[in-house]
Amino acid sequence: MKSNKLKAKLREYDFNYRDFSKKIKSNVSSFNNKINGKIPFNSREIAKIKKILNLTNDEVVEIFINK
Repeated sequence: MKSNKLKAKLREYDFNYRDFSKKIKSNVSSFNNKINGKIPFNSREIAKIKKILNLTNDEVVEIFINK
């Protein structure tokens, strides 16, 4: 996962971890572990993140799919 890209998108939309984790119905600790690559986001969370941050399909692949 390319967490720097996701973190940049969160900053672009002026989200902090606490507020964003609430939007995707996750707790802050879990979201922190996910954004730092310790555990993966599930498909439901990725879909919510895509919608909230207006990510393109290419951005989703770039951020969440390990190459």
